[in-house]
Amino acid sequence: MAQETLSALVRREGPLAEVGLAAWSSRVGNPGELWVEEEGRTRWLVRVLKSPLLDGSERQARLVRRATAADMELHGVRAAESQQLRAQAAARAKELGLPMKFLGAELDLDRTLLRLFFVAPERVDFRELLRDLTGAFKLRLELRQLGPRDAAKLLGTVGPCGCPLCCRTFLHKLRPVPLELAFVQQLMLSPERLTGACGRLKCCLAYEHEQYREALEGLPEPGEEVTIDGRTGEIVTYHFFRRTATVAWSDGTRSEVPWDRLKTPLGGHPSHPADPPTGFPKG
Repeated sequence: MAQETLSALVRREGPLAEVGLAAWSSRVGNPGELWVEEEGRTRWLVRVLKSPLLDGSERQARLVRRATAADMELHGVRAAESQQLRAQAAARAKELGLPMKFLGAELDLDRTLLRLFFVAPERVDFRELLRDLTGAFKLRLELRQLGPRDAAKLLGTVGPCGCPLCCRTFLHKLRPVPLELAFVQQLMLSPERLTGACGRLKCCLAYEHEQYREALEGLPEPGEEVTIDGRTGEIVTYHFFRRTATVAWSDGTRSEVPWDRLKTPLGGHPSHPADPPTGFPKG
């Protein structure tokens, strides 16, 4: 078993603002401080988000010292130069007929590694481009193709809510967002409420998921029959904030019924607590 070491959660000061763990080499810093991080043969400027943390894994990245004014100035110089190199890379890719759109670039403090971020409609064979750029720039070069979510994170736009994107501000890791979350919250009829700036399901769908699950525990699925005061009807949909359900009665009328009056579906059983109604009739 690996020995636990003191580490910190850090965010790299770069276009993608990657978050990860780095081990303290000697003195332990405080959240909010800028530090110089060594990773392999490269050095980067990072901001401490949380510290100290105990970590049992072997970390290549180490926090060696607090950043000085000279480090911050050098970081600005490298950032400006990386944009110039990005423009040259984009021009060469166009000459080669490669459908690549370069969104960002970063240079380490010692100017030994250039990382270029790009998007493309499909996988790109950039081996010739890599050879050309490596020879021209005299640097170790890394080309990283981004998916829609990482591309939106890099651009750092504003979400439909009017706030900066969560992935750019406080989310440390982009996790899968299953379609089930939209089913439970009954958002499938509103596609504009489902997708974020990346064109994928919004990360914020997961924020209130547990509250929806708890609210729907024990309720019948939409599409199932219920009997209330001798009347038989079918569950159409749920209204979470009013805590009612719309029921279509056998006589052709509809009405809202409080959740606590719903009975066990005919010939069935109440929904299992771990499997709340999805908000849509079963297919």
